[in-house]
Amino acid sequence: MIRLATQADLSAIDQLILTKAQSFRAAGKTQWQKYLEPSRTDFVTHDVTNGTVYVYEANGNIAGSVSLIPPTSWDENLWDDPDAAVYLHRLVVDDRMKGRQVGEQLMRYALAATSNRIRLDCVATNHFLNAYYPRFGFNYVGERDGFSLFEKEA
Repeated sequence: MIRLATQADLSAIDQLILTKAQSFRAAGKTQWQKYLEPSRTDFVTHDVTNGTVYVYEANGNIAGSVSLIPPTSWDENLWDDPDAAVYLHRLVVDDRMKGRQVGEQLMRYALAATSNRIRLDCVATNHFLNAYYPRFGFNYVGERDGFSLFEKEA
């Protein structure tokens, strides 16, 4: 079941993000390194407090989440007109849910729930994500500082 996250979900979302960041590091990937730091909790709290966070709940456990938030300093560094959209960040799914299309379900739910232009970025060398996001109607609009930029009109 997909639903809006609450303050009670902060710890579970934080743990999902930490686990995924640790998995990336173990695989030799450099993305999400900042989420290995305790400050990642601040990102999660910010998202739930200032944006819209959706969680995928299965058997009473949070198995995935995605954030739709106003622009942050990260977005302001990547986009020339950051206030023109909301930003999709921190799409994460528990590895034990692999193959159940949880990420796809979260993406479709979040996209259907907003009438705003949506933007996101990913590491430019991440071939999987660069092919994944266009499947949801995102258009590649360029690269900046080693990140691919994607946008979807409402």
